[in-house]
Amino acid sequence: MRTRSRAAAVLAAVALALTGCSVPVAAALDEPDANRVVVALDQAGIDAVKEADPQTEGKFRVSVPRDDAARALATMRDEELPRAKSRGLLDAADRGQLVPSQAAEHAQLVAGLAGELERTLGGVDGVLSARVHLNLPQRDALRDGPPAKATASVLVEHRGATPPLAPESIQRLVSGGAPALAPADVAVVFVPRATRPMQARSELAHVGPITVARASMTTLKVALAGLVAVVLALAATTLALYTRLARVRRERDAAPLPPPAPVGPAVSMRGPSASMRPPHAPPPP
Repeated sequence: MRTRSRAAAVLAAVALALTGCSVPVAAALDEPDANRVVVALDQAGIDAVKEADPQTEGKFRVSVPRDDAARALATMRDEELPRAKSRGLLDAADRGQLVPSQAAEHAQLVAGLAGELERTLGGVDGVLSARVHLNLPQRDALRDGPPAKATASVLVEHRGATPPLAPESIQRLVSGGAPALAPADVAVVFVPRATRPMQARSELAHVGPITVARASMTTLKVALAGLVAVVLALAATTLALYTRLARVRRERDAAPLPPPAPVGPAVSMRGPSASMRPPHAPPPP
């Protein structure tokens, strides 16, 4: 049984090595971020698989064939994926100070509002990245005169020549999320990025040192796994037979030898006259 267990473990390891020719290129992702990575890689002609991340509960990872790992990383770099997380209001809150100053509270509020707006803009389809800079002067009740004017600037990097949102829509969005900010005081700057052309998938793939057509890759993996299973099964059978023969040999060598047969008195076969003759009688004439 121990031999079979070892053979099964080796078989599982070899089968995993044959079929697990993929590597993760992004891990610990939220599902929307994982979906963006899969879509971008699919448009680049790379087969990507989204699966649960075994290292982080509730997160996902994206894996690609080992041969496409370099292209996948380059595509993710060009698409700026996965996207950096902006700090929201809860993230910007400073929990280290027992009594934060009024200026610190105002700075945290502004940073949190900017982060929330960046998250909203970054979730729009076609937006690669968004940066929001808010200038919201703190109101001073002891200061005479009109308060300082609030302004904002938004930098949107998008794919393609046409922005995914109109400037007026971004102005209304930002002014609605920040107090005392008019839409006309929001400056919007677009940075277009060239659209990546759809790339055809390579017709060749590698299974270890073997180069095959991509359509035949799965068949080859199954065939190799079956061949390895047959070889391991034969090896396990041979090893089990050898072990059994060795055990029988040890048992035979350890068994006690049978006692020798008893030896009786010698009986002369010369004939009845010789055996019946008295010991001191003279021989017949």
